[in-house]
Amino acid sequence: MKILFSLLMFIFLSPKLYSQKMEEKVGKNAFSLNIMGSASLGGITYDLNMGDRFHLELGVGLIGIGAGLTYYPFKIKESKSCLYTGIKLSSLALVDVGGGTVAYIPLGVTYFSPYKINIGFDIGPAKGKWKDSSFGNSNPQTRSFYIYGNMKIGFRI
Repeated sequence: MKILFSLLMFIFLSPKLYSQKMEEKVGKNAFSLNIMGSASLGGITYDLNMGDRFHLELGVGLIGIGAGLTYYPFKIKESKSCLYTGIKLSSLALVDVGGGTVAYIPLGVTYFSPYKINIGFDIGPAKGKWKDSSFGNSNPQTRSFYIYGNMKIGFRI
């Protein structure tokens, strides 16, 4: 939790992370509304542009938090659909039910519109771990492989 807080403070309080030239590129920083992905069940993510091919993603959701690193093998271009992959992590907790983590490798596409809107979708293999609440003195754990995904709409700032 301290690491996530430190990252958020660095992102929001840094006077200038990148030069003006970097800010003029299409893949600017963005806030997004998500279903699944690094924002757990649903929530908001902040995408930090780290160049022509990488984005760092931090998410806060209804029942959890998460982070991810997105890699675009081809340069990000406006008015184009751009393929991506990477790694995304999500941690979630439900009171009296339990909690868990999910890590997955997304294979997806994002459309960067000329109106500062991003629309993305991904799907990929995931590994999850769920731990039931300690209600009733039983504490079983479940680990499994499955398919996980993400849908998002974002607004570049």
